[in-house]
Amino acid sequence: MTTDVFRGPVRFLTIASFVTTVGSGLYLAGSMLFFTRVVGLSVSGVGTGLAIATVAGILSGLPLGAVADRVGPRGLYVATQAVQATAMFLFPMTHSFAVFLVLVTVAAIGQRGAQAVGGALIARISEPGERTRVRSHLRAVTNLGMGIGAAAAGVALQLDSTAGYTLLILANGLSFLAAAGLLLKIPSVEPVPRPPGARRMEAMRDGPYLALSLLCGVIAFQYDVVSLVLPLWLVSHTEAPRWWLSALLVVNTAVVVLFQVRATRWVRGPLPASTALRGAGFLSLAGCIVLALAAGVSAPVAATLLLVGVLLLSSGELGLAAGAFEISFVLAPEHAQGQYQGAFNLADGVVRAASPVVLTALCLQWGRPGWVVLGIVLALCGLATRPLTRWALRTRTLPATTSPVPVG
Repeated sequence: MTTDVFRGPVRFLTIASFVTTVGSGLYLAGSMLFFTRVVGLSVSGVGTGLAIATVAGILSGLPLGAVADRVGPRGLYVATQAVQATAMFLFPMTHSFAVFLVLVTVAAIGQRGAQAVGGALIARISEPGERTRVRSHLRAVTNLGMGIGAAAAGVALQLDSTAGYTLLILANGLSFLAAAGLLLKIPSVEPVPRPPGARRMEAMRDGPYLALSLLCGVIAFQYDVVSLVLPLWLVSHTEAPRWWLSALLVVNTAVVVLFQVRATRWVRGPLPASTALRGAGFLSLAGCIVLALAAGVSAPVAATLLLVGVLLLSSGELGLAAGAFEISFVLAPEHAQGQYQGAFNLADGVVRAASPVVLTALCLQWGRPGWVVLGIVLALCGLATRPLTRWALRTRTLPATTSPVPVG
């Protein structure tokens, strides 16, 4: 793919995505402290509110994606940024759980809705054969932005003040406003007409597509292995130094930023996508086994094994993202890209909602055998994607090429 693809609308979308993820990095690093110390909520109250908001957000993607198919994705995507900005600006005025719950739910709907609507926008401003590559490029950029935002938040965390925590929230709101302004530079795109006989909410009737979405959600447990389980495993079950965790997280981010786009070069079509997903499953199995072996050995050996395990999982993450992006775009009809992106995110979100409980029980409570069981499950899910992909291909005609928005 030439660099021309990343000009015009895609360039504005890339910059907007980077800006919002820098803000999100600031927000995620300090939000729990803001809500407990500044707003005055309990930790359990914040957790309950976030859980409710997450469910509402997951459920919102499908209907918002369907709306994007009917009215065009650009304007609705701008609206999701404005909604999130409004919630951020109102958070500092919040001093009750009820208001917090409303605002955090609105923010979650904006954030989850943006995923489905953003997928529809990518489908309309880039060539069909380049959508996965564009989406992977955005993933690399957003990972970089999150890392920068989280690092910058360290200043406010060190100051440990009301003003500092509030500034993090407001900066996130400003990032959404800036992104909305950038997105307005993308030409408005007309929706693809729905063909005669097309059914409403057809994505939810598409068995093979939903099955593939669910499998991708299970394989995506590996994301939470690095972010959720690895820190606790390192501290409580291995002799590796605690500072090594930061290095491992940097390695994971660096792999995604540097190699995510390259990982899409050969993922061209549903069957190559299923091959990438199968590879992701086996790399996850290998990574889980290596991480399990890090327990009960000396500190240098444990640190080395943890590094190898993270590299294996990170490599699997590249294949998972590339394969999932390709499946989600190519198997969706052109007139319903937003709806299908919403359905894919819904299935993925429902499965991953169980990730913390499952991973904690397997890896932290069961220990080494649990790691192996987890790896086997991920590998089996990867294997199952090939027959499901063939099933999907038998049930549809692949979408025809549509003209993207001019990038000149």
